[in-house]
Amino acid sequence: MTDIQSVQTVPSFDVLAGADCVLLTTFRRDGTAVATPLAHVVEDGVVYVSTMADSGKVKRLRRDATVTIANCTLRGKPTGPTYHGVATVLSGEEGERAIRRTEVKHWVNRPIHFYQRRLRRRVVVGLAIRPAPLS
Repeated sequence: MTDIQSVQTVPSFDVLAGADCVLLTTFRRDGTAVATPLAHVVEDGVVYVSTMADSGKVKRLRRDATVTIANCTLRGKPTGPTYHGVATVLSGEEGERAIRRTEVKHWVNRPIHFYQRRLRRRVVVGLAIRPAPLS
C-alpha cells in the first residue's frame, strides 16, 4: 500500500514512459487501496492502458476516478516514486486507439486480447490516466 504522504503530483506522466509496467492503484468504497500492475504506453504525458470492462478496477474507477500510479516490475513491486492521477474509462474509437497503442508496445497483449474478445466474448476497454491537477 502507498503512504499517501509520499505521493507526488507532476504536470506530465512522461516520467513513466521508460518502464515496462505501471502499478495502478484504485480505491474501494471503504478507502482500501487495490494495486494492479499493467502494461502501458505514454503519449503526450497521458498513460494509456487496457483492461476488461467488467474488471474490479473499472468498477472502482467508475465510482471514483482518483488513482495513484508508479513504475513497477512485472510482479507489481514499485520501482519509483508514486504520482497522483485521474483515470477515465474510454469508449468507442478513443478506447480502441488506447487498446491498439498498448498492443503495439506490448505485443504479448495482442493474442490475450484476441482470446478475451473473440473467443470469450468479453469487452476490453482503454483507460486514460492523466496527472491530477497541480494544487
